[in-house]
Amino acid sequence: MIKPLKPQRSRPLAVVLTCAAALLAPLALPAKAQQVLDDIVITANRTPVEINKVGATVEVIDREELQKQSQAFLKDYLGRLPGVTVTQNGPPGSVSNIQIRGALGQYVKVLIDGIDLTDLAAPQAVTSFEHLLVGDIERIEVLKGAQSTLYGSEAIGGVISITTRRAALGTSVSAHVEGGTYDTQLGSATVSYGTDRGDISFTAQGVRSDGFSAAEENTGNTERDGYWNQTFSGRAQYRFNDNLRVFFAARSTRSKIELDGFDFFTFLPADDPDERSTFALRAVRGGAEFKLFDGAFTNTLAVQHTTIDRENFGSFPATFDSERTKYEYKGVARFSPQVTAMVGVDRDEISARTSNPLDAEATINGFYGQLLLEPFTNFNVTAGARRDDHSIFGTFDTYRFTAAYFIPETGTKFRASYGTAFRAPSLFELFDPIYGKQTLDPEESVGWDAGIDQTWWDGRFRASATYFDLDIENLIQFIFPAGYSNVPGRTQRRGVELSARAEITTWLAATGAYTFTDAEDALGNPLIRVPRHAYAFGLDITPTERFRINATAQVIRDTLDAGNFVLDDYVLLNAKASYDIDERLTAYIRGVNLLDQEYQVIRGYGTSDLAVYAGLRFKLDAPLPAVEPDTTWK
Repeated sequence: MIKPLKPQRSRPLAVVLTCAAALLAPLALPAKAQQVLDDIVITANRTPVEINKVGATVEVIDREELQKQSQAFLKDYLGRLPGVTVTQNGPPGSVSNIQIRGALGQYVKVLIDGIDLTDLAAPQAVTSFEHLLVGDIERIEVLKGAQSTLYGSEAIGGVISITTRRAALGTSVSAHVEGGTYDTQLGSATVSYGTDRGDISFTAQGVRSDGFSAAEENTGNTERDGYWNQTFSGRAQYRFNDNLRVFFAARSTRSKIELDGFDFFTFLPADDPDERSTFALRAVRGGAEFKLFDGAFTNTLAVQHTTIDRENFGSFPATFDSERTKYEYKGVARFSPQVTAMVGVDRDEISARTSNPLDAEATINGFYGQLLLEPFTNFNVTAGARRDDHSIFGTFDTYRFTAAYFIPETGTKFRASYGTAFRAPSLFELFDPIYGKQTLDPEESVGWDAGIDQTWWDGRFRASATYFDLDIENLIQFIFPAGYSNVPGRTQRRGVELSARAEITTWLAATGAYTFTDAEDALGNPLIRVPRHAYAFGLDITPTERFRINATAQVIRDTLDAGNFVLDDYVLLNAKASYDIDERLTAYIRGVNLLDQEYQVIRGYGTSDLAVYAGLRFKLDAPLPAVEPDTTWK
């Protein structure tokens, strides 16, 4: 049921202080020696740094977590992270959008092996998450907050950096097949080879499904909207000596999507058997890393090229083609264990062509620097600045500061970050022959967050609490019939993120997360499709060495959609049971929406009913990593 929205007010700062106090309470209790937070993250500072030294908020999903759930699409994992919201216009393959802290997809930078996946021909340049499969993914880092200082335009809400699988020593082979509800078939295979000098890997993966109606079935729409995806990816690197390494990554995706149209009387989606589209992505990135002064000065040179072609068929046939060539240099100088300096230069050459007709291009030259300091033991700070020079609107400057203080004796880390960011007007917004304006200015943002991370009992129990605040002004909006314009005022997003993990016994682990988001436009109205309350829970059970159960639940409350309506709250329960037949072969069965909830994430669009899938995983892996963790992709 859809009902009118009742305005609500909140006190997010009071909430986070209360929750932080609850998390800190156990510090007063006796505990075993605390575990040092020694995981390495790269995205936060574009260079490897121990997580206990990072002041920004970073979430990590590794391959073990991916295989626990065996979902097909990247978006299905991101949506369970605190502060991250996923929406989709119906079944697999339909348009998906990722929000970080209430900031829409055009404010999120997405990289795979360093390749920028933004679709430059879209009205607001975004990444097509609906086509990103996980068969080749090794690790995902989600960096939250204003990050334009290191990543340039669009990194207002954050950065999602994805690393694909690498080879181990020797030859490795793995495969995965799955089938189930909606006549769905999924498959992937990876072959790789590694030596102590280099490695190479290749993955082929795909999915096809008859799907369900994109338009809500409960309003009389019964036509199923199918999807087909074929993705190939590969990566390689070779180390000539201790000071020189070359690397390469490539990716190709082809998809076919069936869609629905609109009922122009109700302004809601409706069955249309003629609506469909195609999507094609081709991307490559290569470069070299060389070290000087006995390894103290690391230099990375890279170039990438991406093309994305889309075509719509049906009531409004159209084509959308975009192209990007990017040149990058990054230098990292380590003067001492306490002092590191970074400088970087990049040049982005972008173009878009549509059947509107639109034929446009632009260049963006970026220059940035960052200083990483440890002024005293366990206290780390960073300061960075960037200047971007856009061929249309000119220059724009951004900066970022972070701080982290770690107390090893108690396993406590205090962290904070403050920064500015921007989004350059898209080529469509600038050059569309009817609605574009070349006088548009970039959107600007200021964001900050502060939080605490705590571990107990040798890291078996972990908890985090974060308060965030993000303001965006100079917003670019479409106003009929004038077209795109910068509008006055400021949109505000503030809230709280809480998360915890407990390894209760050797066979039982539990996770939990909660996000409160208070998001308003310049007039004080709530932003659409941003849940005020989002909960996520997980349970990992290992009754025997070979048998494993994973269950997850999401609870979404108080979500506004267009037309001043609130969507129903819902609970989404998924579960998977797997059994290792032997060391190489695993069988599993998983269920989606086990409560068979009738819910919508976008008004008028359908979601999956209760669905069941079964699959097999095969692996023949080499036992050791080929070389140390790769850092050239960021």
